[in-house]
Amino acid sequence: MDNESPERVEERETRRVLRLIQDHLIHVHITLGAVRESVGLVDVFHHPSNPLPNLNYVTPRRNTAWVSGQMVQQGLNSLRTHGRVSRVQYIEGLFPPLFAKTLRDLHLQVERETPIMVYKISGVGSIAPALPAAEVLPDGVAIELVTDQRGIEAWWYVWRNAFYDVLTLGVEPLFVGREMAALKLGQQLDFLVFRYGFPVGVARLSIQEETAHISALALLKEVRTPAMTRALQLAVVKNAIERKASLVFAPGETDADRRQLRELGFVDFGSVVCYSAPGENVREESHVNPLEQPVLSF
Repeated sequence: MDNESPERVEERETRRVLRLIQDHLIHVHITLGAVRESVGLVDVFHHPSNPLPNLNYVTPRRNTAWVSGQMVQQGLNSLRTHGRVSRVQYIEGLFPPLFAKTLRDLHLQVERETPIMVYKISGVGSIAPALPAAEVLPDGVAIELVTDQRGIEAWWYVWRNAFYDVLTLGVEPLFVGREMAALKLGQQLDFLVFRYGFPVGVARLSIQEETAHISALALLKEVRTPAMTRALQLAVVKNAIERKASLVFAPGETDADRRQLRELGFVDFGSVVCYSAPGENVREESHVNPLEQPVLSF
């Protein structure tokens, strides 16, 4: 171990971080009711009643170095027995590039790819990020944690009004109705941004042991500025650190997202990739419960 090259050490640490992110997302999906079944060298996730893509997919089993096309096909066959679309999702970086060819050979196509940005408290390699300093909020602006049902209702009011101005989309779904339980269990922090007493922005931090995920962040058009975005991002990261998170991750949907997160000390860390069978999505999405608000999918 002492004779390992710096490149090998970095590769091992990268995989460890990506495994933590994978474990975080899988734990969230199971908490939301997805059932995990092992089929050979893959895990098949399916929800008994909810067809959302991020709760119904096939993924290689943990610590599996390689999965053949035949094994993937067995998992897809099992997923289809539950009436779900053929879908494979995995974190790029945990499997060689050739795995993507295996999926294409099964006639699957890329459905989406979500870049991952990581803020690691102890640093990546030899470089540790600076701890976030207190941000001076613009005049009349306050950021508060949601602690009661009234705050939850205000959170959803802003989210739905700001939907087309979402700044950060997560890789786990948002659901109406489970917020208070998640808040009490310490699995979630919701933030409200007020401007002169009126709610104008929201953010959500999903917490699983020592990992935290910025799963939602939005501001209304009238207040969407770089200063407001940075203030909200900083508040979320600081709260994650205060709750002993050693790793915070967020999706980098656009160049602007990634640039802003890098300025806070985040680094680029691969992607969550989803492949699915073309032409199967229509039957799946026509049954989504209107009370469920999906935010991208892993």
